[in-house]
Amino acid sequence: MALINCPECAKEISDRVKSCPNCGYPMQLEEELIPLEASPQQVEITGVRVNKGAGKFAVIAATIVGVGAIAFFLFSQITENIARQEYEAAVNTYIDNLESLRIAALSGASEAERLCNLTYKVWRNAIYKEMDSDTDRYTVYEGEFVEDFNSALGFLFAASSTTSTVSRIESNQMVVKEVLKDLQNPPEGLDKQYNIASSMYDSYKALTDLAADPSGNLNSFSEKKGKLVDDFVKFYEQLGNQMPEKFPLEE
Repeated sequence: MALINCPECAKEISDRVKSCPNCGYPMQLEEELIPLEASPQQVEITGVRVNKGAGKFAVIAATIVGVGAIAFFLFSQITENIARQEYEAAVNTYIDNLESLRIAALSGASEAERLCNLTYKVWRNAIYKEMDSDTDRYTVYEGEFVEDFNSALGFLFAASSTTSTVSRIESNQMVVKEVLKDLQNPPEGLDKQYNIASSMYDSYKALTDLAADPSGNLNSFSEKKGKLVDDFVKFYEQLGNQMPEKFPLEE
């Protein structure tokens, strides 16, 4: 401890007092100085921004991507399922149309074959003057055979039974033609069936046309009829053998 003079009253006082005991002048104690080197330094980092929310945004982004992927997968599955159902329905409808074509064409071809057979018999019996219960009404007139086969064929196609048959054949042709139109754009995998159906139709059409309007001579008519019948039967059976199974209906 040391004595010093009070700056106010100039009396001696201790250098440790906070104020002069004589006049009350406040005294300041010397503070121990801390070296600058010992004081903590504040380090400022520049150029780097730490975003505490970045992690959360990354999680959100990842979640959105995940949800989007799942949604896309589900959409793809739904789309594929709809496409599959539409394809199966189209195939089933096409198979039904193929069956309708076979049934309608067989009906018309059968009637055309019967008329061709009768036409051949009338034609032959008129030429060779042979009696037959099925043809006499066309080949024999007033107890005598007609002069030529053209007259006999004229009587045949003027008969009401024949005109009715020809009318049914022509109506059948229109039905078969419309069914074939519905088959012109087959679903994937059924092109072969369409080609067979088209070939069957060609032989059917030629046979029914021949029945409704016979031409040529007796032998050429008979040979043409036989070939067309054979071709039709071949394609008819081939189409039946190549008919695919229908898809089962979903419950």
